[in-house]
Amino acid sequence: MHDSVLAFDVGGTYVKAGIIRSDGTIAEPVAVYPARSGETKEELLQHFATLVEAQAKRVRSGHAIRGVGLAFPGPFDYECGICRIQGLNKFEALYGVNLKEELTARIAILPELQGRWSDSPVIAIENDAALFALGECAFGEGRSYQRTICLTIGTGFGSAFVSSRRLVKGGEGVPSDGWLYRLPYRDGIIDDYISRRGIVRLAEEMGIKNVSVEEDDVKRLAERASSGEVLPVQLFQEFGKRLREVLMPFIQSFQPDAILIGGQIAKSADLFVSERIGSVPVRITTDMSVSVLKGAYQLFQKNEN
Repeated sequence: MHDSVLAFDVGGTYVKAGIIRSDGTIAEPVAVYPARSGETKEELLQHFATLVEAQAKRVRSGHAIRGVGLAFPGPFDYECGICRIQGLNKFEALYGVNLKEELTARIAILPELQGRWSDSPVIAIENDAALFALGECAFGEGRSYQRTICLTIGTGFGSAFVSSRRLVKGGEGVPSDGWLYRLPYRDGIIDDYISRRGIVRLAEEMGIKNVSVEEDDVKRLAERASSGEVLPVQLFQEFGKRLREVLMPFIQSFQPDAILIGGQIAKSADLFVSERIGSVPVRITTDMSVSVLKGAYQLFQKNEN
């Protein structure tokens, strides 16, 4: 019997969902649902259970469901499955809730899903940067590399360290949880600088005019740089310099074979990063969400070991 994983990329506004086969292909078109992140605890839990049920019904007959993998935003205790989001205007009602246990209990009793699981219903939860890394290293740009540092650059700065297609969350050369964003850098932490707001702040410091603070502000700056406008060109060059400063200590300690970069700002990577950082090749992925969904399958590969 073939098996599939139900994969979900949960954001504050939308939830993207896909059915991932063992070869990393997506069995059906990716579905997009409203996140409804401002609702009550019970409404949210029921909403997620309904989404799982909807996706499970799309799995072909004869294909067992191996589990449910979620990319869920932080702060979150991924090991225990407990939501720690507070003060971010999304999923506030889930603070302190063991999402893994609560959601498992709800989907286990859905009559329409009885007999569809390869074993008992299993839910695994990770952050989107980790799932991006797993998806890329199993099925994407990272397949031919043993050791990688994987980065997502967008609203914030995500990171994951991978060896032999497994997440490395500590040890020599790796920050706790594999997270670079909270490490000290200049007058703050790395996330203050290597992120959307880091670029916008840099634009202000450089005196770049007409920078509108809205969702496409970095995109517009990138368009201006691509057209040859001098200050935006210099902005992205400085941003790239800062990225290299952040990464070099970990390149030296972790010794990766490649650096993989995804996220919204990765679409403008040609403006701030070359084909290598130091001696390490850089690979860019522009469709991060697909990699995140594919990474959900690898969570269940890990569970076998």
